[in-house]
Amino acid sequence: MSGAETRAAWIAAARELWPDASVEPVGPGRSAGARRELAFLPDADHPRLLVPAGLPRAAAAALRRYSHDLGVKQRVSRGLTAAAVRTGLPERTLRDRLRITGGGPSIEDRLAELLSRPVVVSVGLGSARANRKPILHVLSPHGEPVAFVKVGDTGTARGLLDGEAAALTYLNEHLAGSGSGARLHVPKLLHHGTWHGLDLLVLEPLPTSALGWRPRGRAPVAEMRALFEVGGVERTALRDSGFWDAMTASPADVLDERQRAAFGEVVETIGKAHGDLPLDFGAWHGDWTPWNMAWHRGVLRLWDWERFARGVPNGFDLLHYRLQEAMRTASGPPYAAWPDGAAAALEPLGPAGAAADATVRLYLLELCRRYLLAAQEPIGEPLRADAERLLTLLHTDLGRIS
Repeated sequence: MSGAETRAAWIAAARELWPDASVEPVGPGRSAGARRELAFLPDADHPRLLVPAGLPRAAAAALRRYSHDLGVKQRVSRGLTAAAVRTGLPERTLRDRLRITGGGPSIEDRLAELLSRPVVVSVGLGSARANRKPILHVLSPHGEPVAFVKVGDTGTARGLLDGEAAALTYLNEHLAGSGSGARLHVPKLLHHGTWHGLDLLVLEPLPTSALGWRPRGRAPVAEMRALFEVGGVERTALRDSGFWDAMTASPADVLDERQRAAFGEVVETIGKAHGDLPLDFGAWHGDWTPWNMAWHRGVLRLWDWERFARGVPNGFDLLHYRLQEAMRTASGPPYAAWPDGAAAALEPLGPAGAAADATVRLYLLELCRRYLLAAQEPIGEPLRADAERLLTLLHTDLGRIS
């Protein structure tokens, strides 16, 4: 996206959150009569956050959000920036702002009502893709974390929020009863409802900090095993599993005729090759990466449960963690070559030999299905190249298994 398109997307998000208000780009210096002024960090051409101007403690708290996506240098840099912002000194350097005036009850008013206290929000907005949505860090005016909110403003986003609400309800019940909560903490669901045509998923804030950091290359295998076993494990042949029933039905959802035929051929061939193979099926997070987690006081805090599912083969989370992290430092485009070492990486969780090879194929097949369907959405363009490469990769692999 161009700088102008990026700014327009963030301004549009602010207008959704302050309905009927005037939202205008301005320079530094609070204007009389503005109900809220938000500053772009670092600037409007490369925005990472919109933070409340004139409230340095809240702005600093919004910066102190750590995950394993941040290395040591990034953590130190962000910590120093947050400390500086807290003094209020750098505010005059944040030249790109949005001035909000007039309008009716805002998202801050609604959240204050839901949470029974005055709040302000910082706003994040992901890259332009099918699952993009505003993410709000809800803070007290003094910077105390109060909640996190995901805002569903498209059909895709609303569907993901519905899935996450169901997942968190299930997990908070079953983790507490299984003893796995001692290893793994998921956020509590505080509210899920609709406001001004937007779906709101309000979650407790997870404690994260630079303390307790662990190298992100060290996959949390024990915690992945604990999640996999939540709700029980079923051992059955692939062709008799609910996972495979759903997979065989999915080619019909692919709109492009060529892709539908190619994907259907891949599903059919993998089913013939591995259908009789017995596998263990359990739960997975669906997007377990170093940037969706943090350690705090010896407990793993894990967020973004939009893709949680049950009845998937053992090892999907570990494969996702390893392969998604590897792609961030790879020289070529994603999914351009078969991940030859992936089967061996499954050993800590149990799958080996034919089961490991099949699990790698099934993981890539599941990812291909996800990308093909997401790429069909109105803002799915950024995923179309990845979907096509995955489909080509799987189709090329058919010669090795047929």
